[in-house]
Formats: sequence, structure tokens, C-alpha cells
Amino acid sequence: GARLAALLVPKGQTIAIAETSAGGLISSNLLAVAGASKFFRGGVVCYSPQSKEALLGLKPRMPTATEAHALELALAARERLAADWGLGETGVAGPGKNSRGCNPGVCAIGLVGPNGFQKAIMLWPDDTLSAADAYGQAPKVSRLERMQHFGACAVELAADGAEAHYEGN
Repeated sequence: GARLAALLVPKGQTIAIAETSAGGLISSNLLAVAGASKFFRGGVVCYSPQSKEALLGLKPRMPTATEAHALELALAARERLAADWGLGETGVAGPGKNSRGCNPGVCAIGLVGPNGFQKAIMLWPDDTLSAADAYGQAPKVSRLERMQHFGACAVELAADGAEAHYEGN
């Protein structure tokens, strides 16, 4: 979060978050930075279709762990909280597949920013997870570890995206 803050604060810019399977860990990463109120507008944990509709005005969509949906979340957070940047995360923390059959460890992260900036990435599960799960053993990566990984990757994408945007302008 500190790297992102160092990029946004001098520009007087802000970011808003919409996260699902990271469960608030993206927001907590940013709030852990001293002076977070200078760049962090707020975050929404919208884990269910009902919360996405009530808090962000988004209609239910299938599938959800996609780059398109991550960008949709990012844009909605940015607009609802009047921020310069929006960061959206949607994935499957596990331990099992989601209701649409998506494997744990799959995550989409989207970033939207000034002047039409958009970037999205997909995270894919470690190959060892499906083998461990197939034998009914505990996954090698816990649900919390996946959530933390999703959150860390999201903050890194935001910093990388802001840096690339500022270098190009």
C-alpha cells in the first residue's frame, strides 16, 4: 500500500475499492498506510450478488471471476465513491469450487483510472491444489492465504498501473 500511496498522494489522486473474495484485505492493506485518508476514498466488500446490486448498482452477472467483471467492479467503486482510480477484485478463495464450477485460486483484478486507463489481470490456481483437493486432502494453500494473495496482487496491480499511467502522461 505504501508504494501506491507514494504515487497517488503527490498527484492529489484517490482510489476506491470493490472486493469480493479478498474480503476487505485490499482495503486493510491501504488503510495500514499512515495518512491513508489522503488517497483512500473507501472500499466495499460485495461478496454476494445482492450486495453488488445494493452497494454498487450492479446487476447479477455470470460468470463472475472474469476480467470484465473485475473492471465493472472497479468502475462502479470509482464512480460511487468519486475517486480518480477504482480497483475491483473477484475470485474464488475456496476451499472448493464456487457455485459456477470455478476452481479455487482463480481471481480477476481490474483497475480503472484517469483518461480511460484500464488494466486487468487473471490469477490462476497453483497446479498442486487440484491434486490435493482431488484426494480429499487439505489444500496446500488455505482460504486465508488465497485471500491474502488476491489482496496483495490487487494492490500491486494498482501501483503498477498508476506508475505506468503517470510515466505515460
